[in-house]
Amino acid sequence: MPAGLLASALLVAATPALADRAPKGIAAVPPQCLDMAAVEWQVPADALRLILAVEQGTPGACSANSNGTKDCGPGQINSIWFPVIAAGRVPPEVVQQALTFDPCYNIRVTAWILRREIDAVGWENFWTAVGNYHSRTPEFHARYLRRVIEAAKSLSSQPK
Repeated sequence: MPAGLLASALLVAATPALADRAPKGIAAVPPQCLDMAAVEWQVPADALRLILAVEQGTPGACSANSNGTKDCGPGQINSIWFPVIAAGRVPPEVVQQALTFDPCYNIRVTAWILRREIDAVGWENFWTAVGNYHSRTPEFHARYLRRVIEAAKSLSSQPK
């Protein structure tokens, strides 16, 4: 994990925002943050929008999963990533706080995870990478991709 992302985590951890009526999903992330994350990690901005539309996460909130993990912020970053992102340089709790309360940091990590998945399977398997963002378990992967397709249909039918 690059030092810039880690520095962002430390800054946010020091000044968390309140999440009481925070917008969800795409609306939770400032467009300039999404665009910058897409450029930084060289992933399609529209793919990030689809992930946010499906995940529907809220800044300031984490959701508990049945397997004991939790998903945080707009991109619903799973807690299995916290120690990977922290990489021994900061406590995973600092990363969790940053991912939970800073939507710009959250979308940067969302883009980073998507980039890792693209690198693992190649651009020719882009949609596999998008499904892997959520899960590599075939059942959950397939269900997630169906939700991504529905989100794409919904977003494409909205007036601009």
